[in-house]
Amino acid sequence: MKPFVAIIGRANVGKSRLFNRLTGKSQAIVHDQPGITRDRLYAPCFWAGREFILIDSGGVDLEASSTLDQAVTEQSLMALEEADLIIALFDGTTEPTSTDYELMKRLRNTKKPVLFTMNKIDTDRNEPHVASYYQFGLTSLLLVSAEHGRGIGELLDEVVEKLPKLPEEEEKNKNEPHVAIIGRPNVGKSTLINRFVGEKRVLVHETPGTTRDAIDVAVTYDEKPYLFVDTAGVSKHKLDVDYLEGITTMRTLRTVDRCHIAVLMIDANIGLTHRDRNLADYVFDQGKGLLLAVNKSDLLEKNWEEYIESLRDLLGELRDIPILRLSAKTGQGCLKIFPGIQELYKALGSKLSTSELNKLLERALSEHHLPAYRGKSIRIYYGTQMGTFPPRFVFFSNAPQGIATSYRRYLTKAIKTTLGIRGIPLRLQFRKKT
Repeated sequence: MKPFVAIIGRANVGKSRLFNRLTGKSQAIVHDQPGITRDRLYAPCFWAGREFILIDSGGVDLEASSTLDQAVTEQSLMALEEADLIIALFDGTTEPTSTDYELMKRLRNTKKPVLFTMNKIDTDRNEPHVASYYQFGLTSLLLVSAEHGRGIGELLDEVVEKLPKLPEEEEKNKNEPHVAIIGRPNVGKSTLINRFVGEKRVLVHETPGTTRDAIDVAVTYDEKPYLFVDTAGVSKHKLDVDYLEGITTMRTLRTVDRCHIAVLMIDANIGLTHRDRNLADYVFDQGKGLLLAVNKSDLLEKNWEEYIESLRDLLGELRDIPILRLSAKTGQGCLKIFPGIQELYKALGSKLSTSELNKLLERALSEHHLPAYRGKSIRIYYGTQMGTFPPRFVFFSNAPQGIATSYRRYLTKAIKTTLGIRGIPLRLQFRKKT
């Protein structure tokens, strides 16, 4: 599983700007006003052959008086509990505050690796307050400028060096889909697992999971095995509902990392929220299959076909994923999840021979010609499949940088149509022919 790296510090020290710099995205809102970041943000980060999940947390205020600031601080400190490595960020343009001192004291007592980092060091002249931090007993302090990029490479080198060693890759049974049931609290995740446990046609047993307090539930349905990863455990045929429904976002991301297919559950009467959509995007970004399960649909008063169409509009580029109507409480439609999982699992292993792929490419190019790039005609010479889970393809071109995103989507859709698949991502890479 990918390790987690948390950026923590008081408000307005530049955590969000550093987050954007390290991930190469403008995902976090950056503003001079303290407290802009309320919720934790997550994004994959890659450096020197290692991939990790970077977390941007809200500002820590250990002396907070308002309920909101206390909640933000609690969320940030929660990130410390789950992170594998911590970047403690301070403002190099000011003297350390009481919050800085308390945070340093707390972090020096943790057993986790901590990189004490001073931000806003744009030039050597911006280092007047460094000595104040060393007086507190720090033995190492990294100096960076998130805004201008100074010291970022050195910081990433330190992160990679101190990340936990890669465990041996978990051996996934090729005949056993690993499935994660994810979603917001109280949408019925534990009720669904309990429904499977109670079905006479479903055989269940527990195996220890790889995350703390986690249990993998092995299920057999119609003589086909499934592994539901990182549930909260089955006890007397019942799950710990409060624990599972209160699952943290970080644990959800770890769970997605372990699965082949994610079942995203939503409440029919609430619909698809912004957080649901972000989680769906994350599942696809990680190369996993995705199935949308609309729970409590027995209580839905809207027309189902119109409701599905509105969901697909909200899903945007993910509109082709399978959508199931079910009620975990009554059992209506629950067993349809299993053939849905089988469909996605088969799709993840889809293969196209080189000859089939290039016939598809020739047909696609003839039907929609590639637009010119900087006055130059673009050609795609040929393509080949590089792997599965998810299906990965590489195409060779005279100007790969000139192939527009819209044309890449067009080729992706053409491949999916040829393979007859949906609900999974494809990886298309374009390289220059040498």
